[in-house]
Amino acid sequence: MPAHLVKRAIEQSRNRGPFVNSMALLSGARVLASLDNPVARQAFAEGVRLAESLPLEARRLRLILDDAARFGALADPAAAIALFRRLQSDYPSRPGHANGAMLIQSLAQGGEILAALELLEDPDCDTGGAQIVLHHTSDPILRRRAMIAARDRWRRLRQNPDSVGGFQRHEFPQLFSQHRQILDAKEQAVWLDELLHAIEHDPDQETNSGFGESVRFHSTRDTHLFEILGVLRALKPPEELEAVLSRYPEVAAAAQIYRLGLETLMPQRPLGVACSRGGGTGFGVGGSFRDRGLLAGMMAAHQGDASAVPQLLEEARRLHREDIDPGDPNLAPHVFWPSCHAYKLALYWAGRFSGKDAEPLLDQIPDTDFAILAAIELAAGVTGLSEPFGVRMPHHPRK
Repeated sequence: MPAHLVKRAIEQSRNRGPFVNSMALLSGARVLASLDNPVARQAFAEGVRLAESLPLEARRLRLILDDAARFGALADPAAAIALFRRLQSDYPSRPGHANGAMLIQSLAQGGEILAALELLEDPDCDTGGAQIVLHHTSDPILRRRAMIAARDRWRRLRQNPDSVGGFQRHEFPQLFSQHRQILDAKEQAVWLDELLHAIEHDPDQETNSGFGESVRFHSTRDTHLFEILGVLRALKPPEELEAVLSRYPEVAAAAQIYRLGLETLMPQRPLGVACSRGGGTGFGVGGSFRDRGLLAGMMAAHQGDASAVPQLLEEARRLHREDIDPGDPNLAPHVFWPSCHAYKLALYWAGRFSGKDAEPLLDQIPDTDFAILAAIELAAGVTGLSEPFGVRMPHHPRK
């Protein structure tokens, strides 16, 4: 049933224009990867060629092609990585750190750990995601490589004159706090000293970061010192620890509540994107969680509540009314409308909860193109893949 749904949707999309056809080919390739891999590779290649010719401004086209690389991570990993590398070259002015991390996540979820690690280690690719690799492998050699790759990328970022304070946004401080046991004792001490030097001497930045219910910092130095507080207590003598905290009174005050800093809180909080089997929500350009009903439905679905499907469908209908509002219509290609994404989410979770019995729900979708793409996500849900991702365009640029 899943393969039939996807192949039928792709065929239907061929008569619906290049936007629908390209998105159906790319998202369909992701589902077909585990069902009919030769067809999946062919669909991915065709989808990329079609997507590259879409009449969109460069910034939006880049976002779509970034997502295409994620789709291809399951269908054709080598082609997906080649596409990502080409995008890095073709769009050098727009760093792809977040997009690279999402590609690494897709590769890791598809079992391509070595490919993900090699991409992370490549200094010519702007990416992150060592946390993701660590989450998906227990091999001590691969885990050590991921840690070293994160440190080396952090070092390069610190040395980049165009990235003032940039290291403060890097994953490395938190990664070191969580996974320092991968290293031997001497390495832990050396890496900690290097981190402390960076925190104290590299440019600071304003931030607004919260930990637990009562700790909030407005300095990236404070934030990252708090993140490695547990390491400091474990590796530094008490007098040295107190000397450091005396220079950071806000961290010292937070340490009275959470003695080990981030380590105290880790059992209470998820590890982030690396530990989410869902693989993202698909809220792309212009997207946000302003749609409270949709977010509530997604949270309920992740908790195993099948009643989330009617809630998601109702939110999709509401968003569709907004998208077609005659007074303020959404002028973006409608396959990127928030309502299209909402219908895809609803049918994905319907497939997860009800299997093939959810197919009649496709008849409730008021837009033919939405139904074509939602059918593919229904098949993804039945197959047990991660929930859909993609670019959302609430508003189209206007003259």
